[in-house]
Amino acid sequence: MKKALFAALVLAAFPLFASDDLCRDYMRLGALYEVRSLMLKPYSSSYDVDSLINKRLGQMREGWVRWVRPNDDAPIDKHIHTVAAVNGSNVDSFEATGSHAFAVKVVVPAKRSLFNKNNPVYVGQVGVTYDAGGRSRTKTMTVNAWMNPDTSKTLDLEVIADRAQAALEASTKSNDVKEAIVEIHFVQAVPRDDPGNPAYEAIQSLDRVRRNPTPDTIDEEIADPLPLTSIVADLRRAGELMRSKKQDDMDKGEKLLKETMRRLR
Repeated sequence: MKKALFAALVLAAFPLFASDDLCRDYMRLGALYEVRSLMLKPYSSSYDVDSLINKRLGQMREGWVRWVRPNDDAPIDKHIHTVAAVNGSNVDSFEATGSHAFAVKVVVPAKRSLFNKNNPVYVGQVGVTYDAGGRSRTKTMTVNAWMNPDTSKTLDLEVIADRAQAALEASTKSNDVKEAIVEIHFVQAVPRDDPGNPAYEAIQSLDRVRRNPTPDTIDEEIADPLPLTSIVADLRRAGELMRSKKQDDMDKGEKLLKETMRRLR
């Protein structure tokens, strides 16, 4: 009960110390104790714990996520189209939408199903309209050529787009070719937590707990047992002093807060 009370007090006190780097430690401990309290309740399930962690991570990350190009393989948002138009008489217009893309690929895969080979696809004009940095931009790529199975063409957007819409023209060889597949791939950036987020340390701790959600894992994150009653009292006293209009009291409150933080480490 005391630990749950401590978590609630820490989270409630966060706005008071939001301008101070010390709030990072308080937010981390508050989040950990909140999750630990739920874990120890007899009626809670792993789903409940995971839901709480995800909810807190979503709140803490709001407005503080950076999208970056990954160093390794980037995630792909794949959209598939079965081409029906016959080259020389008609074209299919294929459109798809994706988010957080930094490149768009036109792909004719090697197979159209697990056991069936794909067929060549004629690709004409490829256009991408995308939003980045509050601006709408457009890029085009003219292929005007047959693309054989297991080939691709890439259009680099040169930025990470918030949202992108791609469209292409495609056709196949004849009516005898019942199925030819073409794909639009949005090559996506990946989210990274911003170290400037006041909740950055709390996010890192909760991420580690989510990978192994047990009370022991939380205790390792907390590191040492805390004298909760004393810390809560000091937290309250520091808050009262720092709200004072007297400079001497404000200085005492800041000193008490720093001393309390040293006890937490």
